[in-house]
Amino acid sequence: MPWKGLGMNGKSKDKNEKLLLLGTSLAYILIGLEVLFMITPFALYFYGVYGPVLDFLSANRLTAWTTEFFLPHMVFVSDPLLIALSWLQALFVIGLVLFLLAAVLLYYGRMTGKGVVTFGPYSRIRHPQYLALAVSGFGLLLYWPRFIVLIFYVTMLFVYYLLARNEEWRMKREQPGSYETYMAGTWMFLPSEPGGWLYRRLFGVIRPKGLGLFLAYGIVLGLSLGAAFALRSRTLDHLPSTQVDSMNLVSVYSRPLQDMEEIYRKALESAEVRRILAADEVHLAYVMPGDFFLTGLILQEGPRYSAAKLERYPHLRDAGKSRHSGGLVKFFRLGYKFFQTIGTTRRVYDYERLVFVATRDVHGKPVRATDVLAVGVRRTPALVVDIDAETLEIVEVAAASGENAWGRLPMPNF
Repeated sequence: MPWKGLGMNGKSKDKNEKLLLLGTSLAYILIGLEVLFMITPFALYFYGVYGPVLDFLSANRLTAWTTEFFLPHMVFVSDPLLIALSWLQALFVIGLVLFLLAAVLLYYGRMTGKGVVTFGPYSRIRHPQYLALAVSGFGLLLYWPRFIVLIFYVTMLFVYYLLARNEEWRMKREQPGSYETYMAGTWMFLPSEPGGWLYRRLFGVIRPKGLGLFLAYGIVLGLSLGAAFALRSRTLDHLPSTQVDSMNLVSVYSRPLQDMEEIYRKALESAEVRRILAADEVHLAYVMPGDFFLTGLILQEGPRYSAAKLERYPHLRDAGKSRHSGGLVKFFRLGYKFFQTIGTTRRVYDYERLVFVATRDVHGKPVRATDVLAVGVRRTPALVVDIDAETLEIVEVAAASGENAWGRLPMPNF
C-alpha cells in the first residue's frame, strides 16, 4: 500500500493530505492569480489581505527577494531565450482548456457508470487533470514571475503528487484488481515517468518515503530558485538600458541608446527637473511612450493621450477611474496587447515620458547608482516629465504621487 512508511492510518492520511492540498492550493491561487485580482473591483479587498504580506516581506532584508520578479513583465527585451519564455505564457490558457476537457471526460465516465475511466487522455496518463494544472500554473508563473509565486508553484507540484497518490490508494480500495491493472499499463503524469525514475535513483533508499520526498522537494526548490536568479541576471544584462553620468535609463521598448540619452538631456534643460533630482538623489528613470499600457505598474498617474486621440476615443478620459474594472476580459486584453508587442519596437505615439524613480534600501537610505535594480531595493516614482515625441519640447514636469496604481506595493521593475 502506498505511503505505508509515513506511519498514518488510511483516514488520517486522507484527511491530512486533503488539508495540505486545500491550504496550499488556496495560497497558490491567491498569490499566483494576483495579476488577475489586481485588475478587478476586488483589488482593494485582495490587497487588503495580501498587501500587508508583500509589505512585510519587502521590508525585511532576508525576505525582500521573494517579492521581486525574475523575468521581464513591463520591459520588452530582444533576447531570444527571454522572448521564447514570454511566448510560453500561453500555456496558462492552454493548460486550463486541457484541464476542463479532462474533467468533462472524467465526470462523463463516472455518470455513465463506466467504472475506471480509461478512454481519452486517461488511456495513457492516470492524472491528466493534474498535469494540465501544472502546465497552466507554469504559464501563469511566466506571466507573473514573482519569486514567491515560484515557491508556491514548486510546492503545488509536490502537493499534486501527494493528492494523486491518495486518489490511487482510494481507487484501489473502490476498484480492487481493475485499478491495479490500469495502473500497470498507464503512466502517472509523463511518458516513461522520468520523475519517478529520477526519484528512485536519488532517493529510493531513503526511509521513510516521506523524508525522501521532503529532501527531493528541497532540492527541486533550490534548483528552481537558482535558475530563477540566473534568469533575472540574464534579464538585467539584456535590458534596453544605458547610463548617463549617475542616471540609469531603462526603456520599456528596445530603442537606440542615443535616443534615450537625447530625451534625458532634454529633460535636464528644466531647472525644476534638476532641482528635484538633486534633492532626492534619483539614479533611475524609465523611458516609455506617454500612452504606455502598463504605466500603472510604476506610476499612479495614468497614461497621457493627445487631444486628437481623446477626441477619437472619449472613453480614455475616464481610464483612470476604471483601472480596477474589467476583470477577466481586461486580463486577456492586456495579455493580447503584451503578445502583440513581444520582440517589437513601438514608434507611433505622441509623447515621450520619463518617470524618475527614487531608490531606497529596506532602511530607507538611498542606494548607489550601480544598485538601483538590485534585489531588495524599494523604488518610488518621484517625478514625471512628458516630452513631445516629434519636437522634443517639454510638455509638462510634475511631481509624482510616490505610488503606483496599487499604492506602494512592490511591482515589476522591468
